[in-house]
Amino acid sequence: MNDLIFNALIAISELIYTFIIVFITNFLVKKKTISADISRKIVHLWAGGLVFFWFFYKAEFAKLFFIITPLIWVLMLIITAYTKDSTDPTVRSMTRSGDSKELLHGPLIFVLMMILMTFLAFKTLAGVAALSALGFGDGIAPIVGVYSKRKYLGGRKSYGGSLSVFLFTLVGILVLILLFPSITNYKFLPSIDILWIIIAAMIGTVVEAFTPSNYDNLTVPIMVWLFLLVTI
Repeated sequence: MNDLIFNALIAISELIYTFIIVFITNFLVKKKTISADISRKIVHLWAGGLVFFWFFYKAEFAKLFFIITPLIWVLMLIITAYTKDSTDPTVRSMTRSGDSKELLHGPLIFVLMMILMTFLAFKTLAGVAALSALGFGDGIAPIVGVYSKRKYLGGRKSYGGSLSVFLFTLVGILVLILLFPSITNYKFLPSIDILWIIIAAMIGTVVEAFTPSNYDNLTVPIMVWLFLLVTI
């Protein structure tokens, strides 16, 4: 099987992957098993897993196949935001309030950042860290925050939520390195690189805490990527 056909099959799998979670969360919200806000963050976490697909593609042009799915979602989110209401599956599973225009904020920024990081940092440690912070760290924070009683920043953030941003970002990076050693040039990361990764996770945590709502999908990955770009 040549690289073109192989990459096409991976791209189809990637697209199916994204629709599966929207279908599942829409069903759960419709049945009132989970709230719309929890559904939105489950989708966020699941979408963060798209970074794993980076490492299944082959050849230099592979990134062009990867971005097909995010580009489709960019178009879908824009069209849905202007043509659908709260009964639409995408609106129901990816917004807090059921207002379709919410799709033009966090969700749209998320997929745009996925595209940007693919072009800037495909299969690199800085790119992996940026998308781990975006998908896993930022995705888990509100879910944990619901159960965390100790708050700060006027009750807007929780200590438990911020701690989860740090831990899930860090674990996400390390798991990806373990699964795909080609991310780094080392069989085992030297201590200095581990230090930079820990600091990067801390930066993502601080940025997530202080960024206004709807814009952390932009600031978190950019700051994590920039930090590792100049340190590793």
